Amino acid sequence: MENSALPLDGIRVLDFSRMLPGPYCTMILADLGAEVIRIEDPTFLWGNPPPFYEGTSVSAFNAILNRNKKSITLNLKKSDKGALDILYKFVETTDIVVEGFRPGVTQKLGIDYESLIKINPSIIYCSITGYGQTGSKSTEAGHDINYLGLSGLLGLNIQRNGGNSQPVIPCVQPADIGGALYAVIGILAALKKRDKDPEMKGEYIDISMADCVLSMNPMVAAFEFTGNTQEDNILHGGNHPYYSVYRTKDDKFMAVGSIEMQFYTNLCNALCLPQYIPHQYARGEQRREIYEAFKKAFLSKSQDEWVQIFENYEACVTPLNSCTLALQDPHYLSRNIVKNEVHPIAGKIRNLGNPIKFSTIKLSIRSSAPSIGQNEKELLHSVGYSEEEIQIMKKKRLFR
Repeated sequence: MENSALPLDGIRVLDFSRMLPGPYCTMILADLGAEVIRIEDPTFLWGNPPPFYEGTSVSAFNAILNRNKKSITLNLKKSDKGALDILYKFVETTDIVVEGFRPGVTQKLGIDYESLIKINPSIIYCSITGYGQTGSKSTEAGHDINYLGLSGLLGLNIQRNGGNSQPVIPCVQPADIGGALYAVIGILAALKKRDKDPEMKGEYIDISMADCVLSMNPMVAAFEFTGNTQEDNILHGGNHPYYSVYRTKDDKFMAVGSIEMQFYTNLCNALCLPQYIPHQYARGEQRREIYEAFKKAFLSKSQDEWVQIFENYEACVTPLNSCTLALQDPHYLSRNIVKNEVHPIAGKIRNLGNPIKFSTIKLSIRSSAPSIGQNEKELLHSVGYSEEEIQIMKKKRLFR
């Protein structure tokens, strides 16, 4: 039986963040039932990024990240402090604040943690930045590729081509998404802590994406801490025949993750190479021999043929899907990860579902991503402003 109440019902979030990390964090909070209010700047160049749904100016990226949220614009840079007074009115009833400005910017805008807890001491305030609030790089600009580079992860992501080695930029943003996920964890933990505090005191959370992506490498760190080389790391980039990617006859690929002995045994049998079963952990020339034998075997059949063969051998071997095929894969469709949505402007669209599965709670897209400032009146009324007051605010250009 499904429960109509969502875990974060009644929690209000003010979201000042942009791009991917902060909005991904607040997307999760919104999916879980929080009322997420985006404080937006319509002049921000990447506020409505491509690609767009055909025939519209509706950003597909925003449709995913800003679902289940509300939007208002406030001109916080205006010398008239009226917009800031409006914001402070929202702060009175806010539980969580998420921002992604570089250190020092929120103080200039008057929306820093110290300013807001004077209004509401129970606020949980989360800053998601590239390098954190402290440290020698704290004020520097950066993007995912920079955090990957600094953490060593990008240096491990090497494509070997003869004598040349070239780092390959991941097609996902591990630092951005990792930062967002750690932010959610921190926020939920802070909510729990606040609930147990008789004084309901809030918390400040400092999330550095560079920190997060480094901490996501426990296997790499384990080899470094013990003085071993990354060449011995079984999860590192195809150094081991039983954990690698192989090209097939039709120029597609198979992903092989046969780490455990029983899976490796099945792999060798499926490839008709049983002689290599005793030598899973071979090194040097013998390891290269096994890799070349596996490589030759996979090239002898098409991807579809290998898929059929491995239906009879449990070996942790799967085809490499294109993104197009992945979004159509029956497994993902059955898991409701790809969802259909009716957007008020773009019409029927596809969206990504939330991967969290509860036994009695159903997470859904309750509302499409709002246009910038769409919920202005509704939100202002919710904190006590009258229609007449709202019109006066508009004349003062307190909204962008």
